[in-house]
Amino acid sequence: MVAFADTGFIASLYLEESTSQAADAALGTKRIPLPLTPLAALELRNAFNRAVQRQRITAAQRDALWQDVEADIASGFLVLTPVPADELHHKARQLSDRYTPTLGTRSLDLLHVAAALGLQAKVFFSFDDRQRKAAASEGLKVKP
Repeated sequence: MVAFADTGFIASLYLEESTSQAADAALGTKRIPLPLTPLAALELRNAFNRAVQRQRITAAQRDALWQDVEADIASGFLVLTPVPADELHHKARQLSDRYTPTLGTRSLDLLHVAAALGLQAKVFFSFDDRQRKAAASEGLKVKP
């Protein structure tokens, strides 16, 4: 995979967010495949469920959004991509020592950056400032 997107970026492609237009623009018309790790799939489903809880969408709309995700998996835009947990957590611990004391990165931020590095991504899509700084410091090209 040449690119990796954190869950917030992916969620912006499905939910109406303040970042949705920027996410669409960053990907352009020719969308490159993006890995969907087990963590990102869980977080994405949870984001949809939180939108239901906050009454931003209905349960039926959540189900329709998930069908859109499944269609994007079937089309190859999202690629279900397992990441070995031991390697992922080991790398995230290293990143924690390197970046959390200065950037205040959160565990999930570090797990996404670690996954991107483990998958040898070159581009990292995210709107999270701390995560973007850590990814850029690791040599990833950060967008948007």
